[in-house]
Amino acid sequence: MAAAGSPSRGGGKLRASATRVLRLAALAGCAAVLWAGTPSADPPSSVSTAYLRNQLVSFNLAPLQKGQQPFSLGPWQFGARVSDRKPRDARLNLYLVSPGTLHQAEGHEDFDHNDIINALPPEGAVVEWDVYWVIVLDPALREDIRSEQELIVQAQEGFTPGDLFEFQDVPGHAFLRAFLNVDSLDGLAAYRLKDGRLPRVIIAPAGFAIRASAAPPEAGQPDAPVADGK
Repeated sequence: MAAAGSPSRGGGKLRASATRVLRLAALAGCAAVLWAGTPSADPPSSVSTAYLRNQLVSFNLAPLQKGQQPFSLGPWQFGARVSDRKPRDARLNLYLVSPGTLHQAEGHEDFDHNDIINALPPEGAVVEWDVYWVIVLDPALREDIRSEQELIVQAQEGFTPGDLFEFQDVPGHAFLRAFLNVDSLDGLAAYRLKDGRLPRVIIAPAGFAIRASAAPPEAGQPDAPVADGK
């Protein structure tokens, strides 16, 4: 099982370049800690599935207790929010990837996303998960990201926007605006790589955690479909 804590490959820490991506993103990510959820006119639906290394697994949120602050994303509810600005090594990771096809709802297309976890907790255990925004910047990245390894790889790769590239061309522009307070291409300056290019994907700590359990699919349940090239 992969180690808990900061985004990793093979259970270890990120390489230096990926760590730099997270350090820069943390400045904007901390601003999201005061955010209590995205208002929705529809009753929220609890998230119940996530991807682990391209496979669909059960993801069971801890029920809300009296007085707890809920976290919702569009029409999806994620249970109670544990306020904590700093990710902790003892926690597992939950990545909310925009755009994605796992969770889609008519009228809430800006918040279509994939949920990705980095490991399974002990069987039946309800644990805390550090939450990360994962936002696709490169319009050429059309594959659905469904694993921690893939999102880390893409966060370390860069692209050069064309002369006609506009903010609305960013696939995850709704997440940028809502959660990182970025509403222009100039606002992405802090995320540029050393060579001046933009990363294909941004990984930013959300500044809070949630509580949930996770388990592999039941015997006989088919795995989630795998995107081309996986």
